[in-house]
Amino acid sequence: MSEKTFTLEIVTPMRTVFAGQVSSLMAPGTLGYLGVLASHAPLVTTLETGKVSYRDRSGTPQTLQLRGSGLLEVFHNQATLLADEIEG
Repeated sequence: MSEKTFTLEIVTPMRTVFAGQVSSLMAPGTLGYLGVLASHAPLVTTLETGKVSYRDRSGTPQTLQLRGSGLLEVFHNQATLLADEIEG
């Protein structure tokens, strides 16, 4: 049985860094790291500098470095991460 997935979009003011299906997301929230899986409850939170990691549809782990601040919204099995700057 395959893992459930959700849509993740990672966007900066300059470009879309990633858009696709993932099975998990870890992000540096203001109060600590938080994890998102498919069917997560609705959520809006601020983000701080730190490591953003996710597993793509094939299960391969990917890691990015969030520089500055950002926002994360999770709603209807879609997560949108807005970042001032992100590297990876």
